[in-house]
Amino acid sequence: MPEISQALAPLQIQILLHYLEAEPSKRTVTDAAKCLGTTKWAVTRAMDTMEKLDIVERLENRKTVLTVTGKKLAEKYAEQKKVLEQYMQYQDIPPAQVQDNVLRALAAGFSDEFMERLAEQEGRMRLKELFAGRQDFHGGEICNYLKDGSYYFPFVIYREHIKNYNNISMGNKGFEHPCELIVKDHEGMIYLEVKTVSAKSMSSGKKMEGRIDKMQYLYKEEFRDAGVDGRHVFFPVTALRFLSMGKGRDTLLHGSVCLRMQCSVGDMHMPESMAVFTVFIH
Repeated sequence: MPEISQALAPLQIQILLHYLEAEPSKRTVTDAAKCLGTTKWAVTRAMDTMEKLDIVERLENRKTVLTVTGKKLAEKYAEQKKVLEQYMQYQDIPPAQVQDNVLRALAAGFSDEFMERLAEQEGRMRLKELFAGRQDFHGGEICNYLKDGSYYFPFVIYREHIKNYNNISMGNKGFEHPCELIVKDHEGMIYLEVKTVSAKSMSSGKKMEGRIDKMQYLYKEEFRDAGVDGRHVFFPVTALRFLSMGKGRDTLLHGSVCLRMQCSVGDMHMPESMAVFTVFIH
C-alpha cells in the first residue's frame, strides 16, 4: 500500500471508517457529519485534504467513494481499531473513554511492528479471560482462539526431584528462551531451539560442552519422540496440561508436560533424565 505523506487527524480517520462501513447511499458529507456528530463544514474541510492525498474521490452526484488506497487504509485502521478497543477494555478503561483514546492512538500512527506486538498482547489477555478459573485443560483448546502465526512464551524446565536445594533442571539452559508456539488451522506446536551448554566437570574440573540431542514428551500416558527440525525440537501443544491461577489482569495460565532428555558431550551420552517443561501465559 502506498505510504501516506502525512498523518491523518482523528476526524479524517473517522470519515474513512464511516465510508468503509456505510451503505452507498449514506456516503455523503451530510450523512457523515450526522453520523459523526460534527458539522458539514468540518467534514468538507477534512475531505479536501483527504482528496489531495488520493484516499477519497468526490463524484458528481455529491457522493464520495474511497480510492483503492483509501479502502486499504480504512481496512487497516478498522483492524487496528478493533485491537485497540479490546486491549483497552481488558485494561479496565471506562467505555466512555475508549473511543476517544482509540482515535488518539490511531492518529499517533503506531508502526506495524508495534501494532503486531499489541495484537499479540491483546490475544494473551483474551485467552486469560476465556480460561479464567479453569483448572484442567489442554493446550489444543487454547489454539482454538489463536490466529495462525507465531507466539512466544516464557518457560522453565524443572527437575523431577530437587537436588542441592535447586529444582531447576540443567536442561533449562539447553534451549534458547522463550519458546515458540506456531499455530496453523487451530493446531499448535511448541518449538524449542537447542543450544550448546558449557560446564565444568565435577570429576576432572575440565570445561565440557554438550547439547540436548534427544527428547521425548509424555502424551496419553506414553512417551513419544519429539520432532526435529534443524536446531529445533518440537512437540504438539496438546501434550501440555493447563490450569488457571489468579484473577483478572493478574491471571496466569500455567501449562506443563513431562519430558525425557538426553545430552551428548562429544562422543559421550549423559544418562537420560526426567524433567517437567512448564510454560506461562501471562
